[in-house]
Amino acid sequence: MTKKTILIIAFLCNLTLLNAQNTLIRTPTISPDASKMAFGYHGDIWVLDLNTNQKNRLTINQAYESNPIWNSKSNEIVFMSNRKGSRNIFKTDLNGGVPNQLTFYPTTDTPSQWRENGEIIFSSNRIFKGTERESSIYKINEKGETPTRFMTALGSQASVSPNGKLVAFVKGTCRISREDYNGPAQRDVWIYNIKTKEYHQITTSKKNDHTPLWDANNNLYYISAQSGRYNIYKTTLNENGSKLGVENQLTNLKVDGVLSFSVSNNGTIIYNSGIEVFKMLNGKTTKINLNLATDNRFNIEETKTVTDGIRDLSVSPNGKLIALSINGEIFVKENNKDKTKTNNVSNHPYKDDNPFWIDNNTLGFLSDRSGQNELYKVVSTDENVNLHRSLKTKVTQLTNSKIDVFEPILSPNRKKLAYRIGRGQLVIADVNNGKLSKPKSYSDTWAAANSVAWSPR
Repeated sequence: MTKKTILIIAFLCNLTLLNAQNTLIRTPTISPDASKMAFGYHGDIWVLDLNTNQKNRLTINQAYESNPIWNSKSNEIVFMSNRKGSRNIFKTDLNGGVPNQLTFYPTTDTPSQWRENGEIIFSSNRIFKGTERESSIYKINEKGETPTRFMTALGSQASVSPNGKLVAFVKGTCRISREDYNGPAQRDVWIYNIKTKEYHQITTSKKNDHTPLWDANNNLYYISAQSGRYNIYKTTLNENGSKLGVENQLTNLKVDGVLSFSVSNNGTIIYNSGIEVFKMLNGKTTKINLNLATDNRFNIEETKTVTDGIRDLSVSPNGKLIALSINGEIFVKENNKDKTKTNNVSNHPYKDDNPFWIDNNTLGFLSDRSGQNELYKVVSTDENVNLHRSLKTKVTQLTNSKIDVFEPILSPNRKKLAYRIGRGQLVIADVNNGKLSKPKSYSDTWAAANSVAWSPR
C-alpha cells in the first residue's frame, strides 16, 4: 500500500499568501446604501462594514457559495450555493443562521438582482434553454414560491432599471473568462423596454461586454473588453432605452482587468482586479485592505492510503526498481511484490506524472510545477541508498519550452528522447549524462504525431 499526502489547497504556493489573508476575495458586492460590502471568501459569504471595517462571516459550509446580491434595504442577501447538490439560490440576513433555500431545480440558478418589490431576478439553464446554449431569465418572490419566466428573450445577468421601465441583460454565450475573445459568440449588453416590448443593442464592440448594472439615477454601468482588458464603463440611455451619446470609461486597467463589480445607488463602485479589491467614488479609487484572520474550514493536508489508481509505470533498466505515478505524485519501489513500501520522489503540490528511467539512478518525469508542463529529472543525493529509499533527492528541470511539453518517450538505448511540444511539434533530443541536448523538430503541424514508438535498435 502507498501512503501520500495530498495538498488540498495546492494553488497557495507559499505561506506568504496564507498569512496575508488579503487575497482571493471573489464577487465583492456593495450594498445599495453603500455602507457594506458582501463577498465570497474560501467558499463562504462574508460582509464588511465599510464604515467600521468590521467583518462578519454569514455562512460556514463545506459547499461553495458565491455571487451575493443585496436587497433594496441593504439588510438581506441572496447567494448561489451548491450545498444541496445543484447551484441554487439561498437567502440570509445579516445575523447569519441557516439560509433559506429559494430555488430547487437541478441546474445552475445565478441571481443578478433583488428588486424593491421583492422579486429576485436570476438566470437559469432550466426548461427554456435554447439551442443557442443561452440561459433563460426568471424571477422568484423573496419568500420563495414557484419561479416564473421573467422575459421571453434568452440571455443572462438581467437587471431592471430603478424606474421599472427598462431591463438590461446580456446576450451571447462566450465564457466571460475569455477576455480576449473576438468572434460570433461574444457577449453584448441589450435593453428591453417593458412597455413597448422593444429591444435596443447597447454595446457593439467585437469583444465581450457583460454585467449591466444601474445606479439610482438610471445610469447604466457594464464591463467591456474593448480596451484590451476588462474595464468598467458608464453610459446614459434615452427614455425608450436606446443609447444616448458615447460611453464613459471609468477604469483604465492595462494588466489585470476587472473580474467583477457592483454599484450602489449613489454610484459608488466596488470591483476586484487580480487579487485586490477596490472602491471607486467620484472618480477616486482606493484599495480595500482586508485582514481575514480565520481558521480553515478544511484540513490543509489529508493523508490517504492508496491501493489503486496507478496512472503510469516504468521499470528501471536493470529491472530492480519500478516508478509509479499516482494522483499526481511519483513513487519508486523495489520490483518485488512482497516489498510494498514506496518512496515519494516528487513530493510537490503540482501534478507530476509520466515517469521514465534515464538510467538506473536517474528518473525523468513530467510536471507543471513551473506553471506549464516541462520535463524534469530526480536523483538521490544520498550515496548509500537509491531512489526507492532515499529521503535526500534533487529535482532538476530538463526542458524550458515556451508552451507545454507532453508525452516523453525514451529510446531503447536511452540515448534519445522524443516528446511533443504544444499541439503538434514532435521533438527528439539527445540524452547524455542525464541532460538533454541538440533538440530537433521532426514534425510541426496542427495535428499531433500519435502513437510514436521507437524501433528496437
